[in-house]
Amino acid sequence: MVNKDSDIASLSSELQAAQERIRVLEGQLARQAEIMQSLRADSSFREAVIEQASEGVCVCHDVPTHPFVEFTVWNRQMARITGYSMEEINRLGWYQTMYPDPAVQELVRKRMDRMREGDDLRHEHWGITRADGEERLVSISSSILTGSDRTVHVLALMSDITEKDRWRAEARIDDLTQVRNRRGFMEDAGLLFRLAVRQHQPISVAYVDVDGLKAINDRHGHTEGDRVLKAVGTTLLETVRDTDVAGRLGGDEFALVLLGMNSTEATKFSARLHRRLLAAMKDCGWATGVSIGVTTYSGSIPELDAAVANADSLMYKAKAEGKRGIICEDLDE
Repeated sequence: MVNKDSDIASLSSELQAAQERIRVLEGQLARQAEIMQSLRADSSFREAVIEQASEGVCVCHDVPTHPFVEFTVWNRQMARITGYSMEEINRLGWYQTMYPDPAVQELVRKRMDRMREGDDLRHEHWGITRADGEERLVSISSSILTGSDRTVHVLALMSDITEKDRWRAEARIDDLTQVRNRRGFMEDAGLLFRLAVRQHQPISVAYVDVDGLKAINDRHGHTEGDRVLKAVGTTLLETVRDTDVAGRLGGDEFALVLLGMNSTEATKFSARLHRRLLAAMKDCGWATGVSIGVTTYSGSIPELDAAVANADSLMYKAKAEGKRGIICEDLDE
């Protein structure tokens, strides 16, 4: 009887242990089901959000050894922008395909180093080369992501801004003369004025007016007058430095901002520009002159509007004293 009771107790214990294992297995199966459901949800989220995003979205392992990176996320828009699939970009290399020029690759590498040091890299503009060889301008924002396993990844958002950049550039250029229009001039000249203040550099403003343009329009028509304005624009672009800003403010009036030029340098530059403009008028047989007013600031720098108004006033003074004149003043003296 004792043995039978012992066998029953042993069987009961084994049954309880088996039931406990079953409960554990059921719990594991339930957890796996939750994981699978979560994965399916993540996949649906990626399909609904990441894949349909208007921006290119990509994630890559942050491998410091240049130029190797491996992408794990690469949405449809990334493929549209670059012309490459994720498999192709991982096989061919991001740096090698997007930036064929080794010098540019080095700049991109330095950009990654800055990001690792904590710099916030938002909406930086970079030129890339697509799979079809076409060069495009893109805006890139990047962030460092650290996983729960302490692995480091890079999240990047990319937009193709080539057409937008072209449109913006065209919207700031005067169609006739190809110098900046009033809007483009005021924006870029304003930047130079702020730079002059921060760096304590002198800055000069030249205001240019074509004398006798109305007579040409009246006698030969506006087509000939437009040729005069085109010649002025061409001469300005051929004379100014890359760091200068030249614009057409309206009609036959133009303005230039010359960063880093003191009074002596601005006077010499303006005299050279004046000679070139008169030579252009003479070569085309136009009976026109050019009046120029120039102001220079090396200490207290006014607002751009005030500086342009001062140069405009000097231009009218030069015109009143006799056409084909030029007057320069250092307003800090």
